[in-house]
Amino acid sequence: MASHLSFVRLGVIGILCFSGAGCLGTTIDARFDDATEAVAAGMVEKGWIPAWMPKNAVNLREVHDLDTSVGELSFEIPDAGKVRLPADCKSVEYSDTVEAYFRRRWWPTEKELKESFSFLECSADGADYKFVGIQRDGRRVLQWRTYRQ
Repeated sequence: MASHLSFVRLGVIGILCFSGAGCLGTTIDARFDDATEAVAAGMVEKGWIPAWMPKNAVNLREVHDLDTSVGELSFEIPDAGKVRLPADCKSVEYSDTVEAYFRRRWWPTEKELKESFSFLECSADGADYKFVGIQRDGRRVLQWRTYRQ
């Protein structure tokens, strides 16, 4: 009888997992060596990586949540080229940004953000806020979509 109950419990758990009750995580992490890989994986088409990302971007790190659309992206530009952001992006102070949602090792510390990046706020798609941080030497770019926490 006990083994029958265990089997029933496993069946119920399986049904709950596959019905969207939350057994599978909705947070997705991705890493790409270069922009070509990210485009080929459909990350731009799906909206997780912006179309304005330079074609020569390398060392891409991305994390997003499928349910909330919050996400973070970091990439490097080898020759410190100019990034062409959407026209609606406007300069803001670090203190005017909303903290990124995730805590990944590849994301800069608060000290690094304050000391080494310039910030812009852009129109948000699927979240309350979208920010871009550009390292002052032009070699690293961040983007994050978030909600007020």
